[in-house]
Amino acid sequence: MEQKERIPQLDIFRAISILAVLAIHATSRTLAETLNTPLFHPFLFINKFSQFAVPSFVFLSGFVLFYNYIDRPLTGKTLGKFYGRRLLYIIVPYVVFSLFYFVLKLYAGNQWSMAPQEMAVKMAKYLLTGTAYTHLYYVVIIIQFYVLFPLLLWCLQKSRRLAAWAPLIGLALQWGFVVLNKYMVNHGYWHVSKGSLVITYFSYFLLGAAIAVFYSSLKPWLVPSREGLRSGKWLLWALLWVLWVAAGIAHVELWNSNYTQKTVINSFWFEGTLNAHALLSCLVVFQISFLLYGTGLRLWSRLLSSVGAFSFGIYLVHPAVLYLYRKIDFHGGYLAYALAIAGGWLAALLLSWVIVAIAFRYIKYAWILFGSGPKRPMRQPPQNLRQEYGAMD
Repeated sequence: MEQKERIPQLDIFRAISILAVLAIHATSRTLAETLNTPLFHPFLFINKFSQFAVPSFVFLSGFVLFYNYIDRPLTGKTLGKFYGRRLLYIIVPYVVFSLFYFVLKLYAGNQWSMAPQEMAVKMAKYLLTGTAYTHLYYVVIIIQFYVLFPLLLWCLQKSRRLAAWAPLIGLALQWGFVVLNKYMVNHGYWHVSKGSLVITYFSYFLLGAAIAVFYSSLKPWLVPSREGLRSGKWLLWALLWVLWVAAGIAHVELWNSNYTQKTVINSFWFEGTLNAHALLSCLVVFQISFLLYGTGLRLWSRLLSSVGAFSFGIYLVHPAVLYLYRKIDFHGGYLAYALAIAGGWLAALLLSWVIVAIAFRYIKYAWILFGSGPKRPMRQPPQNLRQEYGAMD
């Protein structure tokens, strides 16, 4: 089997996506706290424009999985290794941090008097739904994709032509569920937390899968280059970026109208603009990753690659950093408030990054907490295997 080209730019993709995750969480309280102030719209823009973060990670998971496995025989041995690694590097850290955040919730709410049986039932529910803390739903989504992956891989291996239609199939399945869910909920037939269901992210995962399958052919169209500029591909890239900005602004302004004017807007508009912006973001962030990697700014490229390599650990630990940071009592006007929010984002990034980096450097079994990390002799699996795991591991 031909050795696949390694794509180091993917760590920069991860870095950009985790920076967007941190922006969402750092500004999560600002929308309620700054309503009817000059700070509201800037923070709204940051929060809502960054909503591509989780879809981009889902896209990258689809890309990485199919890029690594599309040409491999689908055997019991392959599947055994596939699930064994994910058990170690995804599920084990997920369980550990679910327990950690469950204890943090008990501490924050002073709920130590809860009966042990009730604690056990709640913990089991949290593990199944990814609700031990607000960010852990992503891991449950990725686990669902891991369960479906062998079937999806088998389908695309049987028919490469099907891969060309995969993004549209994903879009149809995702929107079929969105429409069905809206009307079933409205009529009181069910109530589900659709954000934790894999079907609400199918368009992103299958877009990543399709690009992975046809990567060698699509690369000249996806990756900005001098040859592409000379051949006129820059027109397509410019259109992509214009549509990306327009979709993001449309999504932000829908929320602005909803918040400030109490405008009643059909939820399909929110779903549609978010879906469009997130899909376009997957392609734009892909391009940005290659541009940043090739700029010659080696220090920035190395720093972003490091953030990307540790992104799963940063994702797991950063809410705890934000929780402690918000214990600090800040006072002052608009400028002080804005600086405090920016400080939260920076603290969540830097402290989480340092914690995870130190753990991988000095703790032999750091993978139990933070999944896979950069290549370390005698401590980590080979680098080419690390790329196979989920987008944030």
